[in-house]
Amino acid sequence: MDEIYAELHELVRERLENWPARREGYHWPGYTYDHTLRVVNLATQMARRVGAGVEVVRFAALLHDIRKDAGRQHAQAGAAEVRTLLPHYHLPADFVEAIASAIEAHAGSNTPQHPTESLILGDADLIDANFGLVATWRFITIRSGRGEELAGTILAMDEWLPKKDALAELLNTDLGREIAAARSLRMRDFCARLKEALASSGDDADGLLWLAEYIHNNADTGRLEMQLEEFNAGSAVGMQAPLVIRPILRTLAAEVAGEQ
Repeated sequence: MDEIYAELHELVRERLENWPARREGYHWPGYTYDHTLRVVNLATQMARRVGAGVEVVRFAALLHDIRKDAGRQHAQAGAAEVRTLLPHYHLPADFVEAIASAIEAHAGSNTPQHPTESLILGDADLIDANFGLVATWRFITIRSGRGEELAGTILAMDEWLPKKDALAELLNTDLGREIAAARSLRMRDFCARLKEALASSGDDADGLLWLAEYIHNNADTGRLEMQLEEFNAGSAVGMQAPLVIRPILRTLAAEVAGEQ
């Protein structure tokens, strides 16, 4: 099973690592691939915690955005491709259908009657994009890519945060709501402290403005995992990071790993 997963992972990487060729709305090169890996991490940990089918969730999470290029119909297009692709690996038909069905429903079509594996995938996908420090990094990166000034982005967080919290109503599992609530608290604290630092004439005792400026100025890179690797490797960029933001970087890494 792991060999099949590895082959499919390579297919997903080739498909998404450099997609799209240039920024398109909420998408930029590499984001969907990195998002996919984060969803795999979070969804599989959720599956283990609730006793759901981990392998169904792991494969479905890996493949859930394989047809992201299809836009609003990417869930249906992805499920159709998976139903054609996976039988070539001689996987059990019910296993393939469970994966395809979870992918088909992940973009907002889940109901309480869907299998737990499907609900977990939908929740993990929604959480990664909208809750936590990862979501805040995404918000700054999106606005920077549009040419917005960082100060305006920080002030816009007051309007952005309630919209994110409203999405919690779309979550289908108790565990998903628990994780989203914890991430929302971290997100709100981070944004409030950023706003305070901005209002204090740039007094950045917490180093948060430094981090926000780094994210803003490196929006063209748009790869959170690569940026975290730079910090952890002690590269020229990472060595410049204020020591006080190390806990924030650890929390970001924990969210990437699906641990928080």
